[in-house]
Amino acid sequence: MSTEKDIEHIEQSMKSGYISMLILLALEKESANGYKLMKMISEDTFGKWRPTNSTMYPYLSNLTKKGLIQYKTKKTGQRESKEYSLTLKGTKSLKKLIKKQQEITLSIFSMISAVIDEQFLPSQIIEFFKQPFHENILRGKTNEEKINLINKRLEMFDVILDLVGKNKIEMENELKLLKSNKTEN
Repeated sequence: MSTEKDIEHIEQSMKSGYISMLILLALEKESANGYKLMKMISEDTFGKWRPTNSTMYPYLSNLTKKGLIQYKTKKTGQRESKEYSLTLKGTKSLKKLIKKQQEITLSIFSMISAVIDEQFLPSQIIEFFKQPFHENILRGKTNEEKINLINKRLEMFDVILDLVGKNKIEMENELKLLKSNKTEN
């Protein structure tokens, strides 16, 4: 197997592990049918995740069986579709999954920063904040939804800036201490 094929296989495995969580995250925002869920996931991930019907529906079935989501059958003309929504169990599970995901992400970033050029992490963070927020996240939303999303994003930035500021102060203090110890030796 070529390196490209190996990478593609690993990437597909990584993505399939996240589909359930992405479905739950999308349904946290609003109820939706399978097609709309695929569209929401694609838009909210800036096109990086584009689940197909063959991927999506087995996951929807599995999440329904586990009691994390439920559906109501809607009839539009001659056509029936299932509109999925989170259950209380799904909401509680999503909160736990988000916490687990944060722990995993932090540990992975820690490992990456230990083996890759230190320029990697800052550039990735910068790229995240350069994402076309208005084009992807706000598209198709009502004014009230846009206000709520922007307020949430601003709250997130405040938390990040506070943490970065505290971390910077700690690092500056540690650097001063190390420099003062160096001159004493």
